[in-house]
Amino acid sequence: MLRSTRAAERPMHKILIIEDDADVREMLVSSLRPHGFETVEAENGRAGVQLAQVYMPDLILSDIKMEGFDGFAALAAIRYQPLTSAIPVVLMTGQPDEQGRRFAMELGADDYLAKPFTISTLLATIHIQLKKQETIKQRVLNPKTAHFEGLADLGAPEVKADAQPGSAPVEQSALPSEVATPRAAARVLTGRTLGGPLSTAQTESETSRDAVKVQDVETLVETYLRMLNRFHPNLGNTAMRAMPLCRVLAEHAKFSPGELQDLCWAAGLHDISLVGLDREAVGRWLRNPRKVTEEEDAFIKRHPIDSQQMLEDLPIFQGAGRIIRSHHEHWDGSGYPDGLKQEAIPWPARLLTAALFYCSQHTLGTPALRLLRAQAGHTLDPSAVQAVSDAASETPLPKGVREILLNEMKPGQIVAKEIFNSTGMVLVRHGRELTEGLIQRVIAINRVTPLDQNVLVYC
Repeated sequence: MLRSTRAAERPMHKILIIEDDADVREMLVSSLRPHGFETVEAENGRAGVQLAQVYMPDLILSDIKMEGFDGFAALAAIRYQPLTSAIPVVLMTGQPDEQGRRFAMELGADDYLAKPFTISTLLATIHIQLKKQETIKQRVLNPKTAHFEGLADLGAPEVKADAQPGSAPVEQSALPSEVATPRAAARVLTGRTLGGPLSTAQTESETSRDAVKVQDVETLVETYLRMLNRFHPNLGNTAMRAMPLCRVLAEHAKFSPGELQDLCWAAGLHDISLVGLDREAVGRWLRNPRKVTEEEDAFIKRHPIDSQQMLEDLPIFQGAGRIIRSHHEHWDGSGYPDGLKQEAIPWPARLLTAALFYCSQHTLGTPALRLLRAQAGHTLDPSAVQAVSDAASETPLPKGVREILLNEMKPGQIVAKEIFNSTGMVLVRHGRELTEGLIQRVIAINRVTPLDQNVLVYC
């Protein structure tokens, strides 16, 4: 349902409400109309992104947890589109947590409201954001009154004295320099840090493919990868490993620059729709697909289609979307969503499927290649397996953060996030190398007082 209502009195500002619960939408509308706000309603994230471009609201209120295209995905799409990128967005959630709040702010949310909230809190939040937006507009219209120090009050990034005009802010990270990051991965996807067809031709994205700027593509891809990393590090790490591998695969296969670009983007964006599903269910599915319920399995098996649909509104990603749709098809016909078999599966998708299988293993190199080759002729195309085996030997894949279980810890792994006991005391600090003795101590403590079973390590 899409609906626009206008208060009988003079409208002051237009607010877009993205909420899949009809009762909550009605409550918000009835609360805002008496205060002179015009409202536009959308019942899901995809419709909200479309209406934002049509109505250009002064502010957007969006729920986070919505089926399929959720509030985080809607926010990322709104921030990417030039027409809507500056519209204030306030996210609402019935399950507030600090990690979700930080993630929302990283994606570009202007505020984060925990449900249930009072009408006075809602109105105060709206007025604060509208006032900030009006102040920014006035400073743009009256540049003589704009000062860098004043922007700090509006939440703008700090401007360093030695920053060059137009340069991107420096990303601070505690991760080792060789560990993949979404920003670095986004640049690999656009060919901006590697030689070869993409960088030589400056990609087709600035010419025949709708003249989308490379910087805009980087921003969107980086946003999607941040979402994926926050949702589940194994998904994000696999995507960032697969990008350089798929680039080499495409070069070996003598793909055109556009085909190479499509395969690289498919490697990075193939799982973006999983962010809208239950994380615990996705975690069980990643470890063993048989551990999910029939209902969860049905939702997960839709994700290749949903990921394609999330990209279909952006012409530059449509080729990647077609590859993504088939990345869970199996050589023996046992895959999904379309049950394709052997050569009926597009060749780029067969390459991507084999590359993702290899990159999803905790330990790369010989152990991963052994598992990969065991799938040749079953779930994987033998030719694609051979191509990945050849490409893997000459592709230095970046390290990343992966989530493992306590009983999967091995000597030599580096801890990427502290391991705590039940009282909050640190057992193993970030950056510590696991030894056999340390692992046994953690396991012994876990037998007495259960710990968090998920451990983050660099690998």
